[in-house]
Parts: sequence; C-alpha cells; structure tokens
Amino acid sequence: MSFTDILYSIGWQTVRPVLWIAGRFSDKLARAVAGRKSAVDSMRNWADEHRPASGADGTPGRTEPPLVWLHGASAGELAGAAPIIARLARRLPDMQLAVTYSSPSGESAAARLQPDYHGFVPLDLLGHTAPAVAALRPAALVYAKYDVWPNLTRAAVGHGVPVGLVNATVRPGSGRLRRPCRNMLRRAYRAIDAVGAVSEADRVRLEALGVRPEVIEVTGDASFDQALARLEGTDERPLRLPPRVPGALRLIAGSTWPDDEAFLVEAVSGLQRVELVLVPHEPTPEAVTRIRHLVEERLDRPIRLYSQLDEAGAQDVRSGTELPPLVIDAVGFLAELYAEGDLAYVGGGLAGTGLHSVIEPAAAELPVLFGARHDRWEATGLVEADAAREVDRTSIYATLVTLLDPRRRRRMGEAARTFVQSHTGGAEAGAALVQRLVEVSRAEARL
Repeated sequence: MSFTDILYSIGWQTVRPVLWIAGRFSDKLARAVAGRKSAVDSMRNWADEHRPASGADGTPGRTEPPLVWLHGASAGELAGAAPIIARLARRLPDMQLAVTYSSPSGESAAARLQPDYHGFVPLDLLGHTAPAVAALRPAALVYAKYDVWPNLTRAAVGHGVPVGLVNATVRPGSGRLRRPCRNMLRRAYRAIDAVGAVSEADRVRLEALGVRPEVIEVTGDASFDQALARLEGTDERPLRLPPRVPGALRLIAGSTWPDDEAFLVEAVSGLQRVELVLVPHEPTPEAVTRIRHLVEERLDRPIRLYSQLDEAGAQDVRSGTELPPLVIDAVGFLAELYAEGDLAYVGGGLAGTGLHSVIEPAAAELPVLFGARHDRWEATGLVEADAAREVDRTSIYATLVTLLDPRRRRRMGEAARTFVQSHTGGAEAGAALVQRLVEVSRAEARL
C-alpha cells in the first residue's frame, strides 16, 4: 500500500464520524451514510440467494450467470448509462446486473434499469469493498461517467475482476486534476482495464489522471442516445401539462436552484404571455414555499402546483391574461415535460452550482437557455450550433422577446435536435466495451 493510499484511507476514517453527525441535520445525507454502512450486509444477503458460487473457492468469474456491477454517483450518471445497459442485455441475455450509487437520488434511476440488485455503494475502505466484491463475484465492475473509488477498484483488481469506465468525462476545472486529489486517485485510474471517453479532450484529461493510453477509446456519450430514446412515443402519451395557452410561450425551466427561480420570475414579470413552468432540482415542500413567496411578492400572482392540477384550473388559466407559474412538485419525468414546451431553461449555470443536462431539452427540439458559469462541452457546442443561448440578468429579457418569434424558435430547435442526433452511438460502443470485459473474465475463469 502506497503512502497516498494510506492517507486516503485515513481521510475516510476521519470523515466518517463527521458525516454521521451531519446526517442528523440532513435526511438525505443520513440515508446515504446509513445505506453505505449497511451495503455489504445487503449484498451478502442478496448474493447468498442469487449468486451461488460454482467453485469451492468462490473465485469471481466462476459463477454463472455473469454479473455486471454498474456504479454511478447519482441519477444523472445512471440515466446516461441506461442505453448501454439495454444494449448489453441484448448482447448478454443471461447476465445479472447489480447497480450501486452514492447519492439517494440514484435510487429511482437505478430501479428504472431493472437490476437484479441495487443499493448504496459500500464505504470506500478495504474492510467494506473487499467483502462486497467477494459477495457479488462480478464478471466486471463498471463506473459511469465520474465516480472512480480507489479502494473499490483495488478490491476488484485483487479479486481478478476487470474494471471499466463508460461515458467517461473529466471537466476542465475538475478538482481531480489537481493535487493532492490527483495523486490519491492515480493508482485507481491506472488500474482501469477499458475506458470509453466522451471526447478527445476527455481522453487527454483521463491520461493526465493516470489512465493508460492503450485502454482508452473515444466512444461518445450514451446520454445522447438516452435523451432521444426517452422521447420516443411522446406524441402518443397522455399530456402531463394543461393544454398550451393560445398565443403564449411555454418556458420549461428544468432543475432550477433558488438563483435560477428568482432570475426567471424577474425576467417574465414584464412578459404577460410567457407561461413559466418551474421544475426545482429538489421539489421539497420548502422549495415550493420559497417559490410561492417569490411569485406572490414579485408578480402578485398565485402559483399552480402540478399535484393539484385539474381541468377547472386549466380552464381558468386559458381565460386569463396573466399566467400563474406552474411548479412541478414531483420527480422523474423532466424529459417528457420538455416535449410539451416551446423553450427550455436549464438551471445550475447562473450561480455556478453546476449546470444540469442540456441534452434532454435539445433532443426535444427546443431552443435552450442557461447561465454562462459552466464547463459542459455539450452546452458550448449547442451555442456554437446556434441552438442555445447563454443568458444573464442583462440579456434574458431581450432573449425571451426575440424567442417569442416562432420561426426563430423553430430554427434553433431544429439545430438543437440535429446536434443531439450527430452525437449518438455511444450506447452501442459502450455496450461493446463492457461485453469485452465480461468475455475476458469468462475466458480467465475457464483457464
């Protein structure tokens, strides 16, 4: 074990009691702490019933059917890997799938993958990761997008399990590229057996983190495939929102934070024919109360809640001139909401909290607006394709006025859809990469 490995493990041991204390003030954090602490027992209990070892020594890879362990930090990473898993299942119809996540937001996304097992990833200490790998006996451990855990990787390598990384990207300003984080992660990245990078720029940054050049291929991002797949058949699905108000522009604001909400409410205050649909990043009762007070104070109007929509309420809106904002107090269908809009705003880029996915609204053929504080290459690409606009407090009003023109919106929306379509293919390439890892594991098991 290297000096940096020791420091990393000491850091984990040090932060554990801090996380436990912090969890007393945050239900979300408390769930994550408890879930990671009990992860090994959950895996063992499931594996005892569903993963009987075919070899007396229980060596990974000597169990049939083969199991792929997919890990993603949260919902976004797992959703982006969904089309890879779908295609992999067609290639390996007998495989089992275990899905883990670090954040509670990953739970619903994991369930949509229909895995054989899903739960929190274990604490990244060898005392937890090694028993987890031994219990599941995966044919491959596959990380999605960002999360690469040093001790989980070390445990997999120690048990002869090949390790992969799909939809792999490293943002230019990522702390992983700087010391001491880079030093602590270098051995883990170097141990990875196959990487599907999103772009050539990501290939360069992955090499800087320690990934061996010969194991990297540029496969693209399967999130583009996923965004298009989620929109298939939306024309035949029942509408989730009330009918559009004639002559009004419906602005779907996805994954918003408080700064985004205040920014947009101010922007539409002088535009009566803009119907604002706010989809908070976390639609908690506190978020709803915050937005209600904001709208009442700035617009002198009530809000409508998605959970309380009915036909009578929709009729009242159609007959009025001032459109009360609609707040979506539910989760799980933002991509489908974009399909019912005329224009999209994506939160997180205004105050630098982290720009959320711009691919879904672009796939829905909408012009996309977002703040300029981001490092997402796809957002920059949409701007360069004249499919999106970066906006701030000095430009948002004029931008909205310009986009009241349906011809302008149509041109930008078509450019957005074309941009998404031009970047598909990552799902099939990612599935092929994971299949090769599984086949290597099977071949070694037969030796």
